[in-house]
Amino acid sequence: MKFFSISKHNLKNGLHVLYCHTPDSVSFELSIHINTGARDESEENNGVSHFLEHMMFRGSKKYPNSLSLSKAMESFGSETNAMTGIEHTTYWLKGDSERTIEAIECFSDFFLHPNYADLEIERSVILQEMASDFNESGDSIDTESLSMSTLFSNHPLGNPIIGNEDVVKKISEKELSEKRRNFYTPERCIITINTSYSEIETIKALEAYFGHFWDHTKQSNPNRVTAENTIPSLSKLRKPQNALCLQNNPDNQFAVKMIFPTIGGLSRDIVLITFLQRILDDGICTRLPANIREKHGLVYDISCDTQFFNEIGTFSIDATVSEDRLNDLLEKLASELKTIISEYPLKDEIEHIKFRYCFDLKQIKETPSRLLNREVSSYFMNSNLSVDDEIDIVKSITQEQILDTAKKVFGAARRGFVLIGPKARRKRDLVEKLLSIFDNIGE
Repeated sequence: MKFFSISKHNLKNGLHVLYCHTPDSVSFELSIHINTGARDESEENNGVSHFLEHMMFRGSKKYPNSLSLSKAMESFGSETNAMTGIEHTTYWLKGDSERTIEAIECFSDFFLHPNYADLEIERSVILQEMASDFNESGDSIDTESLSMSTLFSNHPLGNPIIGNEDVVKKISEKELSEKRRNFYTPERCIITINTSYSEIETIKALEAYFGHFWDHTKQSNPNRVTAENTIPSLSKLRKPQNALCLQNNPDNQFAVKMIFPTIGGLSRDIVLITFLQRILDDGICTRLPANIREKHGLVYDISCDTQFFNEIGTFSIDATVSEDRLNDLLEKLASELKTIISEYPLKDEIEHIKFRYCFDLKQIKETPSRLLNREVSSYFMNSNLSVDDEIDIVKSITQEQILDTAKKVFGAARRGFVLIGPKARRKRDLVEKLLSIFDNIGE
């Protein structure tokens, strides 16, 4: 079994570089990760992070338009793309490992010298992308953005990544430049690269093309609103708060999403929360798919997921269900969640998840892109939890710890619920009945 390792470098301007040598690979993957996303926006510029990501591909100093830039980057043999998230933005370029140095030069021109060409064309593209999140009545039907805005109302974590339509229609080149100036700085960026090309030559090229002062960062003034107090503690409330979004949608199905806040970062407690998530949904034989889909046929799909940001996170359950089975789904879901917060998981169940979880972690060590991404997350979250550390924690997890974790997660002071479908607003009593099972956890 071959495990890869990472070497760390700091360029002269402070830019952090993670290098992974892949001697038997014919390809390279070069990425730049920026510690910024939709959470660093306000109501006045919501969508600027995603808009900037799009505009970066519209042209550069050396390649004046999107087609010439794309042709140059695609000439390395593979793909180039990007992704904007709530907290991070990433750009990447893949290609033939023999052309790693040329690719670094091209990628630096792309990243450091955008020319913002054809802004109105790209605005039109984004507005069309945004249209898929709305129904014919103009109501949002995107459960993810609705759940985040419901749970984190009045906080930037609730900003939709794609932005607000009225704002996107007005975003200017000046606002794009300000976003880039404040957040696309060496101290907020990490370059990752895996290639068969020599480490010495690769770092030398990165120093030459990225290691100087970045002109666009003059007078940088980043600002991030923390979320530590956005969810009140139970001690400050008479009872838990239900944050509901019931959205009517002329369809024959309902989209259901339940969401709870958790702690954030990358720590032992996060491993326990992830383990709990896997007990509920880690393959067909785990609780939600087995007991709701396979045994009763109540849904086409049901899943459980987690997100972890710097200081806060989320734990969510999603399902799509036909109109005639919604009541049955909510009753069965209530039954399953009552069990997870009141009974120890079975020992066989714990051992099953331990093996699958550890196997997944072992795969990270033999997959360069996953290993590098893990290191990026650790760096941005200021964590020193290694893959081996996480494996050790997983192996030591007990039934008692999982029951305690379930009570902490589902006993949150505030929880969100999104229901989108026909006459959804008439289902308030059903939704509140489901959520009421969490009211007295820990009493």
